[in-house]
Amino acid sequence: MKPLTLYVSNDVYASYQEMAERSGVKAAALIRTAMDFFLQEKLIKKQNLDDFVPFDSGKLLQDYKDSDFREEMLDDRY
Repeated sequence: MKPLTLYVSNDVYASYQEMAERSGVKAAALIRTAMDFFLQEKLIKKQNLDDFVPFDSGKLLQDYKDSDFREEMLDDRY
């Protein structure tokens, strides 16, 4: 393993120390586990359609079924 110097707030480190005492492991082990989890779940995890959250763009302003609007948007390619 590679030694690492990491600066965190006192509150964050205190939280890790408390969790470490309760679980019987060292705080460094918990921090390594958290770093591994973040790397796998947030940075490496491949996105799939199940993870997709649709964007709400608000109410429909004009219906695409309207032939005049469709012709204007697609130049009669529809």
